[in-house]
Amino acid sequence: MVNLEKWGQRISQSKWTKIYVVLAVAQAILIVAIQAAIASQNTGQASSLHDAPSTEFGINRSTMDSANESYNELELATKRLNRIKWENIAFIGFQCWFCSMVFDATVYQNAPEVISLAVLNVICAILGGLEVLDGKKWLLNIKNMNQEYNLNISTHFLQTAVYLQIVLTVLLVLFAIAFLYVSYMVVREFGWKIYKKIGPDVEIQRMYRIFQFFVLAIKIDIFIEFLVSLFYFIQFAIETDFNWQTWVQLVIMILILPALYFGRMAVASESYGRMILFIAFQFVIVFAFILMLRQTLEPNNYWYVWICFVVLGMAFALGSSVLGVWTMHNFGKGLAPYVQRGDKKKELPTRHELRDQNSVSSWRIDDD
Repeated sequence: MVNLEKWGQRISQSKWTKIYVVLAVAQAILIVAIQAAIASQNTGQASSLHDAPSTEFGINRSTMDSANESYNELELATKRLNRIKWENIAFIGFQCWFCSMVFDATVYQNAPEVISLAVLNVICAILGGLEVLDGKKWLLNIKNMNQEYNLNISTHFLQTAVYLQIVLTVLLVLFAIAFLYVSYMVVREFGWKIYKKIGPDVEIQRMYRIFQFFVLAIKIDIFIEFLVSLFYFIQFAIETDFNWQTWVQLVIMILILPALYFGRMAVASESYGRMILFIAFQFVIVFAFILMLRQTLEPNNYWYVWICFVVLGMAFALGSSVLGVWTMHNFGKGLAPYVQRGDKKKELPTRHELRDQNSVSSWRIDDD
């Protein structure tokens, strides 16, 4: 376990690690604040649609059909804006997770994690651009409804949300570019640190790199599997009654975090049985995401961002399974001392440490 003193040392070990952490904290504060403001504006717009004044149509069949069409479109717009609010909350969750992972990557000096976080930040910037397009689309839809059905719905909230989304996207792009460069500099430093830890053994370095990618997949799964499932479950449970699919998703969601920890412990103990259970559970998660995708792809559902999240979740669950198999293939080949945590690190000296000890003892002169 890394103590607070070690945290401070590793975060402040160089100019680039300091910049890396400060950049992540600044991004989290700014993006969370803007996303919270956007969520508030979307909630306000949804409320204004719900309370929209009824249009006085005549009693003939054509005007009654027009009234029904207007009510249906208002209902769809209200539902979509409420779902955008949950997407905003999911982005807030992502930023909090991202910031914590930056600290984790810095403290544990995980170069693959640094690279992956930089890539995920670029993906986040792209999704921010999609958020702007979606906001503009619904702003235009509401204006068209006002004109077509003689309504008087204020679009002030949604217009403000679109402006905020543009600011958000610009900031995300700037942060993504900055992170790409700073991450490159940090990875250069971490490469040397890993060499000093592992030593010159190329085979151990290769196995350790696979282990790092497996641990990284588990950390990404905390967001892409657990938090996405949690946000989706809350929203889905609010909108519909509990059925067998809801109960299946609830049980799987509760088991995700223990299963991820279980997978990490399986590597430390080099337990084939535990790792096989972890891999099998990842396929159970894929099944849960298939159910989620089936619900998201229903007609007039409009869960665009969630579709991206669900597809990513399925990809990472399968990726975690593949990395689990790859890591399991390396069991019993000398990697165990390098992947321990806490007191067990002291119980299992690494080859590098044993070589150093042998080198010292070989130069020791007996007193006899």
